[in-house]
Amino acid sequence: MTTSSPGLIKSGYHHFIGILNKVEGAILIASVLLMATNNIANVIGRVIFNQSLFFAEEVNSILIILVTFAGTSFAARHGSHIRMTAIFDALPKKLQKGLIVIITFVTSACIFTICYFSVKYILWVAPRGQVLPALQIPVYTIYLWVPISLFITGFEYFVAGIKNLFNREIFLASEVTSEEYENVAEI
Repeated sequence: MTTSSPGLIKSGYHHFIGILNKVEGAILIASVLLMATNNIANVIGRVIFNQSLFFAEEVNSILIILVTFAGTSFAARHGSHIRMTAIFDALPKKLQKGLIVIITFVTSACIFTICYFSVKYILWVAPRGQVLPALQIPVYTIYLWVPISLFITGFEYFVAGIKNLFNREIFLASEVTSEEYENVAEI
């Protein structure tokens, strides 16, 4: 039995995306739960013991960065980013198809550009040796998720652009077709 190379690549991609979905989902869930726990503990400490947690603000800042950027790539993969579609929806299907190809590739290029600048920023911050005052964690390590997530987000839009080039359907994201999106939006 022979396996086709494109099928193997597609299968590997879907396996990787499945793992990535689980990892990002776990990061999002854990971060939100940790933020809530941290805030509740800080309030209890302030009200009952008259003493705030000295690290609470720094922990929340780290978690907000994780939630924001893990959420960015997760939302890109599932077509969950906010879109202004009034003009897009009024266009005929052929123009919609052309426009979505342009939108996905331009968005991908913009995000890859921001990713590049985030790497440059980290390389600028890292040698300065700045650490968080309470946790003593190097500041640049907190920002490492930013280029990783931006790269994944840019890749998701690029994949959506490729899917739109080679399929009849309109793909708003790399994993969800427009019909699946409409069904999700109605729920």
